[in-house]
Amino acid sequence: MYFSLILSFLIILGITIFALQNGMPLEVKFLFWSFKTSLIAVILGATLTGACLVAIFLIPILIKKHFREKRLARQLGEVEGKTSIEKQFPEK
Repeated sequence: MYFSLILSFLIILGITIFALQNGMPLEVKFLFWSFKTSLIAVILGATLTGACLVAIFLIPILIKKHFREKRLARQLGEVEGKTSIEKQFPEK
């Protein structure tokens, strides 16, 4: 938990330092559009877009994992309950 938090912080810090050191103006062309912006905006925009895409693909996986863990915990509780009943009333 803490390792991933520290790693995320270091990556964000590195991207921020990189973006701040590259603040020159830039012309961006995409299909029919063309506009001028700074390289900082392009770097941070690309980073934010990438983070959003990762979140979009990761959220369904995390939701499935959460429901699977709840189901397994419920099944474990049922098995433990049956085991304790069998210990109290063993079959002869």
